[in-house]
Amino acid sequence: MLSRPLLCLPLLLSLAPQLAFGRQQPASAAPPDGQAIFQQRCSMCHGAAGQGVSAAITIAGPNIQAVHDPGDVMTAEEVGPSHMPSFLRVLTVDEMRAVAGYVTQRLAIIPLKPGNLGEGGELFRRNCAPCHRTAVRGGVLAFAGVNPPNLIGISPELVAGAIRWGPGPMPAFPPSQISDQQLDSIVSYVKSVQQPPSPGGSPLNWYGPVAEGFAAWVILAALIGLTVWIEWGGKG
Repeated sequence: MLSRPLLCLPLLLSLAPQLAFGRQQPASAAPPDGQAIFQQRCSMCHGAAGQGVSAAITIAGPNIQAVHDPGDVMTAEEVGPSHMPSFLRVLTVDEMRAVAGYVTQRLAIIPLKPGNLGEGGELFRRNCAPCHRTAVRGGVLAFAGVNPPNLIGISPELVAGAIRWGPGPMPAFPPSQISDQQLDSIVSYVKSVQQPPSPGGSPLNWYGPVAEGFAAWVILAALIGLTVWIEWGGKG
């Protein structure tokens, strides 16, 4: 006769996937409705059409209409980026997959393609740099009580969505102002500047040529002053 621990072993093995990966979809259940789950779980932050929910302080509840990769949606559901909660123990794998399919096949209406870096840089300097700085580090209007966010680490999809959506005090840029092709160029520029090449020396937090020139003049003035002080000290 088998002992009780051995009799419980098959039960524990059957429960192991649920303990490790959260809830599992019953084999006999109907396929989950990604749209219904999205409206119930996600629309309060991302909007009914994935257009985002505006926030004055952060880009929380962002526009997800440029997210075309189901894997990115699945990762967000599992990990919970920023202050988004993880749904790993709330939704089954099939339910999360259904939501990812709904987002990428029904809500993703902003196309993203490789753009022209030169054009993107020009458009960014004209429309975005006054708030986000040329080096996309943000913080230009902090003195006015508004802090445009640092774009380092922000995905191309969220950048594109923010341009179309205009979160918080940021203005929206519809296709009548910035075409889809121009949008691709801006996103490509932001992506390239997020990890700029650094041939050597201190980048000075990428504040730009004005800050670099100012630092050079300060160092030059200090060297001149030191030289004069040594000359006067030698004669004394």
